[in-house]
Amino acid sequence: MTPATPRAAATVAVIRQGQPDAGSPFEVMLLRRSATMTFVAGAHVFPGGSLDDADVLADAPACCDGLDAPPRFPHLDRAGEIACSVAAARELVEEAGVLLARRQGSFATGEEAEAVRRALDEGASFERALRDGGFRLALDALVPFAQIVTPRSEPRRFDTHFFIAELPAGAVARPAAAESDELVWATPAGALRGGLGGEIVLLPPTWLTLMQLEPLDSVADALAWGRGRSIDRLEPSLTEQAGERHLSVPTAGGAVRFSFEEGRGWRPVGWPFPAPPG
Repeated sequence: MTPATPRAAATVAVIRQGQPDAGSPFEVMLLRRSATMTFVAGAHVFPGGSLDDADVLADAPACCDGLDAPPRFPHLDRAGEIACSVAAARELVEEAGVLLARRQGSFATGEEAEAVRRALDEGASFERALRDGGFRLALDALVPFAQIVTPRSEPRRFDTHFFIAELPAGAVARPAAAESDELVWATPAGALRGGLGGEIVLLPPTWLTLMQLEPLDSVADALAWGRGRSIDRLEPSLTEQAGERHLSVPTAGGAVRFSFEEGRGWRPVGWPFPAPPG
């Protein structure tokens, strides 16, 4: 059978400063997918989704900063990477109410982000909502760090471009009730322990990202890690034996393996805490 063509997608891991004195150098945002969703219901994920045609902006210089950065994703030119960045920013405001955009040099507040989200809900394009609000999209705030493709054996496939970004000052994250029923902030270590303990459900790309973030000490370190990485297009392999499903994700530090457990979802196999290199 010919594998399904993966659909381009983008996701963003949003981080914020934690409380170092309490052993929390930084935290990451996770959304729990509503039980009514047809795809990965109940899983804790980063905001993200498929690219829309409108993510290719008609006049990017009129409403975007950071257009001159060289592309990081191995198969994209600059125009393609800009479209992925726009999609990540759009999904972030739609799903979490955080707008990575500036007006007169200041990032959008929570109230301003809500106004843009309402405009999107009412059918406005992201480009129109930005320009009507006088905002310039802060593409320079989105740091590409990974790319993962759904295994070829899956009927529904995505070619997902991963970004990391710091929560802007004044932003207030709020989940979109139609897609998520909970928004949580957790340290990477705390989220990993929650996944291992069965308190939350994590998908393999989320596991892998949290494992790589866990050893880092600050927001600045996490952003520098993202900027300094060489991005490879990772394509996990999925196998099934005796009714058990296994996934292997190739990384620079070696393959990271997962097994699927009914009622608990994907879990890492043979993974020591803290995280492996990569």
